[in-house]
Amino acid sequence: MRGSQTPTYSWCESYTRTEGPLASELADAYGMSPHPWQRTLLDDWLALDDDGRLLNSMCVLPVPRQNGKTGVCDPRETWGLVHRGEWILHTAQEFQTAQKAFDRLRAKFGQCRNDPRARFPELNALVRRYTVSAGQMVLDLTNGGHIEFRTRGSNSDMGRGGTFDVVVIDEAQTYTDAQDAALSPLNSAAPHGSPQTIFMGTVPDPSSPHKGEKFAMIRASMHEDPYAGACIHEWAAPEVGDVRDISRWYEFNPSLGYQLLERGFWKDVRTMAPDTFAREHLGWWPEAIATSAPILARDWDACRIEDPRRDGLVCYAVKFSPDGSVGTLAACHRPPDGVPFVYVVDSRGLGHGIGWFVDTLVRIQDKAALILIDGQSNAQTLTERLLAEGVPKNEVMRPRASDVAAACSSLANAVKERQVTHYGQEALDASATRSRRRSLGSGGGWGFASTEEADATLVEACALAYWGAMTTKRNPERKAVVW
Repeated sequence: MRGSQTPTYSWCESYTRTEGPLASELADAYGMSPHPWQRTLLDDWLALDDDGRLLNSMCVLPVPRQNGKTGVCDPRETWGLVHRGEWILHTAQEFQTAQKAFDRLRAKFGQCRNDPRARFPELNALVRRYTVSAGQMVLDLTNGGHIEFRTRGSNSDMGRGGTFDVVVIDEAQTYTDAQDAALSPLNSAAPHGSPQTIFMGTVPDPSSPHKGEKFAMIRASMHEDPYAGACIHEWAAPEVGDVRDISRWYEFNPSLGYQLLERGFWKDVRTMAPDTFAREHLGWWPEAIATSAPILARDWDACRIEDPRRDGLVCYAVKFSPDGSVGTLAACHRPPDGVPFVYVVDSRGLGHGIGWFVDTLVRIQDKAALILIDGQSNAQTLTERLLAEGVPKNEVMRPRASDVAAACSSLANAVKERQVTHYGQEALDASATRSRRRSLGSGGGWGFASTEEADATLVEACALAYWGAMTTKRNPERKAVVW
C-alpha cells in the first residue's frame, strides 16, 4: 500500500509551462527520486507564466510529520542553484533541521571545492566555496548560485539586509510575525525577477498557538480566498475520527509505504491521545488553531443576551492602541450572582487628546471598583491626570504584561464556557471574533492583535475589565466600619 498522492486540499492557478519535470529528472539522476506527490508539487512550484517568470510567489505545504518536506524542497533548491543560478535562503527554527537540509545538499555537491571523493564530480565542479560558521551554512557556485541555511531562533533581526530569490520557511508551525517582518521583504527585489517564498510545516502545538499563528493565518487564507500567484498542497483530516483506521493513515500521509512505516504508526497510536495522534500523524487542525482566532464567532454569539444585568461590582478598563491613535473604554459588571457582563462604553480617536477619558473616568470613579489602563502610548499620562484629579491611587491600576495575558486568556475561556455575556455591539463583535493573537512576554502569554477587519483595543479593553472584576478585592460600595 502507498499513501494517497492526491492532496486532501490543493489550489494552483492553471499553467502551460513548468520546469518541474526537469527538476525531477535532475533529482532522479542523483539518486534522490521524488515520490509522485513530490513531483506534482515541483510542477506547481516551478510553473512559469507567459513571461517565463515563476508563476507562484508563495507556496504552502501543510503535511503531517515525517512525510518528506525536505524531499520536495531539496530538488527545488538544487534545480534553482544549478539551472536558475538563484540566491536561496533556507531557514528553520531548530539548528538540527537546518543542518540536515544542508548535509543532504552537501552530499551531492561534495564536502569541499575540488573534492576528490565527491560522489558526483560534475556537481562538485560547480562548487566555488563553502562557508560554515555558527548558525549559518553557505554554498556558493561558480554559476552565481548561492544558498544559505540559517536558524531563526528568537532573533527577529535575522536576515535583515540580505537579498534573495527564494526564501524557504521550514518548520513554519513556529514562524512568528516578528520573524516574518524580518524575512518577508528579503526577496522583494529578487535578483532574477521571480521571488518565491515556500512555507513548509505541520499543525502548530495547541499549547502555544500564538507561535503557529502566522502559518495558520496563511493556511486559512488559502482555504477561504485562494488567489493567483500562490499555491497550496495539504494533507489533513477534517476530524479526529477513528485514529486506528489504517485506511485513514494512508489517506492523509502521502509517504506512508515509502519511508513512513505502519509499525511506527502502531507504536504511536497506542501511546498518544487520539487528538494528539490525529494532529501529529493525520494533519488534523483543531478549530481554535485553524481559524487563528482566540475567540470563535459561534462561541461569542452564544454569549449574547438582550437584557444584561448592570448591578453589582463594576470595573472599567482603558486600552490604547500601540500607535496611540485610538483609545477604548470598556466596562464589566459582576452581579452578586449570575454571569458577568462586558461592553464597550466608547472607542474614539485621540486627535484631540485624552480629555474625554479623563472627564468620564473622574465622573464615574465613585462607582468603579477598579480602573485599569494599558497601552504604551498615553497610559501613563492618563494615570497621572486621574490621580491629579483626586481618583484614589488604589483604584487605578497599570497592568503588567503577565496581567494582560491573564486577562485575555481569561476572557477567551469565559466565552468558551459561556461564563460571560454581552449585548451584541457590532464593533465589539468584530473585535472579539476577528482579532488575532499576539505574543506577550517570554512565557507563552498572548494578547489580541488588530487586523484589517477589526480593532483589537475593544476586545482587549473588555478582557481587562472582565479580569479586573473577577480578581479585585476592592468594592466601593462596602462601607468602612468605625469603632
